[in-house]
Amino acid sequence: MTSFHSFGDLSRSFQLRLGQHGLKTKLDRLTNELMTGIKSDIPKALGGNLSGISHIESRLKLLTTYQQSASEAQNRLSGMQTALEHIQLVIDDLGPRLLIEPNILEEHGLRESAGSIMRDFRSMFNTLNTSIAGQYLFSGTKTDNASLGGFDSMLAELTTAVAGATTASDIADRIDEWFEAPLGTGGFANTIYQGDDTGSTRFSISPDRRIDINMTANSEELRDTLKGMAIVAYASQTGGAIDDTNLRDLFSEAGARLVKGTVGLTSARAYLGQQQAVATQALARNLAEATTLSIARTNMIGADPYETVTALEETEAKIQSLYALTARLSRLNLTDYLS
Repeated sequence: MTSFHSFGDLSRSFQLRLGQHGLKTKLDRLTNELMTGIKSDIPKALGGNLSGISHIESRLKLLTTYQQSASEAQNRLSGMQTALEHIQLVIDDLGPRLLIEPNILEEHGLRESAGSIMRDFRSMFNTLNTSIAGQYLFSGTKTDNASLGGFDSMLAELTTAVAGATTASDIADRIDEWFEAPLGTGGFANTIYQGDDTGSTRFSISPDRRIDINMTANSEELRDTLKGMAIVAYASQTGGAIDDTNLRDLFSEAGARLVKGTVGLTSARAYLGQQQAVATQALARNLAEATTLSIARTNMIGADPYETVTALEETEAKIQSLYALTARLSRLNLTDYLS
């Protein structure tokens, strides 16, 4: 009976190509397993039962989403904390100072101090317009908008609101009313604040925890600070229109509000700190669960590095032997042809 190998060179060439393809496919599979650490044929590795690995994969994807959300919340909270810290460093010193300066400074010194405070207020205004990754931190749910409008526009609005008031107490009351005016009545929330306080910026940070960040540039905790700074800013821009007595009284009015504002800022920062702690805990728990699941996943479908390397070396040796055999047979055929 004629053997398979007696069919001739064409059959032998086909066998060699078939062998080369099989070894090349195996080499690619083993190389991929060595690089990823995961077996290529997962159904075979699990005996056809994919329910367990499917649950793990789904959970890992969900945890990745939670981690991204928790990290975003952490960055946002950290940015807000830094901004409020910058403001409080100014206010903690400025409030008591404004209560003292009217008793020790001449009028010229008070007006110079008012000009300096105006610059501090402008800086504070810009701080409340801080953004991270294109999202404004103190704009509530309207994160694509700067929290506050133009500083000079606010000064113009204050001038209009205070028009007609002649005493320091009347001026301070008008400024208070302007900052407290409900939305739609032409006050701060309507003309300068550009965010949105309806709802909250919510972050789902773990399967069972969510963070609601309700702090905005229009929050009650910031209003006393804004009022105090606005009173001095108004006094600064009026030049000599406010007499010495009213100027001193305005300093005292502003100082009282800033001292009260320190309490509000401390409360706001404590709230942010609590939320930061929640986010940090969620990040740690999510990471721990993801690590545990990843280990379980590797135990189920992981490719043993030692076994993979051994099989890879054996396959490479077979390929080299096959190539050597192919080259030798090719030379023999050429000799036969030439003879």
